[in-house]
Amino acid sequence: MMSVSNSLRIEENVPLAPLTTFKIGGPAKYFTEVKTEAELLKALELARKNSWPIFILAGGSNLIVSDNGFDGLVINLELGTSDLELDNGQLVASASVSMERLVNESIASGLAGLEWAGGLPGSFGGAVRGNAGCFGAEMKDIVTSVTSINIETGDKITRSHDDCQFEYRGSYYKYHPEIIVSATVQLQPGDKTELRRIADEHIQYRLARQPLEYPNAGSIFKNIPLELVPKEHLPLFADAIKDDPFPIVPTAKIIAVAGLKGMRVGDAQLSMKHSNYIVNLGQATSDDVAELIKQIQLSIKSSYQIDLEVEPQFVA
Repeated sequence: MMSVSNSLRIEENVPLAPLTTFKIGGPAKYFTEVKTEAELLKALELARKNSWPIFILAGGSNLIVSDNGFDGLVINLELGTSDLELDNGQLVASASVSMERLVNESIASGLAGLEWAGGLPGSFGGAVRGNAGCFGAEMKDIVTSVTSINIETGDKITRSHDDCQFEYRGSYYKYHPEIIVSATVQLQPGDKTELRRIADEHIQYRLARQPLEYPNAGSIFKNIPLELVPKEHLPLFADAIKDDPFPIVPTAKIIAVAGLKGMRVGDAQLSMKHSNYIVNLGQATSDDVAELIKQIQLSIKSSYQIDLEVEPQFVA
């Protein structure tokens, strides 16, 4: 069943699992796709009018959607997926542009600063919101400004780098009711061949070491800052300590040392290939994933007195 309101197509009981990289989750009570800021504002106005909870779907990665779905309006953000401008090393793009395209376009233009993100899934806006990072680099290293729309008021706001309050795998936008619609990054001149080599190397690294052959939500836990690892346990992980972007112990190392690879609840399994990934073997439910996460956290806490923090967002 579907209806049209304020020129928006509102669908009912739309399955969310196919729209996520984890392929898990129940239906959205209401669902709409927006391709312009005007449509987004109309969707937000409609939700306010009907007192519907709102969830913004942007790329579908880094999410664990409840088996019960979402009892409100899911807005699938498809804002200007081709909107990207480059000028004197400054790249401005819509939030819905894929990270793959940003990496490729910047390299083709001989600009350095995004090559570390080779193989990174998801959208530009999602990467900015979560301050995505790997190989010692983060989005905060290059973002100069971010433009968003306030969910509650519809106001459009542009914030400088410092006002975005970037943190490890987070930003201002993770904690406030605002939707990123575009952002600007500053890149530097670089050698196209070398940049392409680095990006391709990272893509191959992911293919070789991450269980991309199964549906997943990316790294399931955040890495552990070195100072949060009890000193008596550090020798167990000493060979894995690295800067990413500050001294951390990879959670994958901790879980592997604990011998938890392959742990399984239903069709949710802690990957044998990468121990910080939970994969969907086919029919995993969000309850399976939640129970497996709980068991892993309890085991690591008991063995090493380390608290594991979940990285993907739960949607319920």
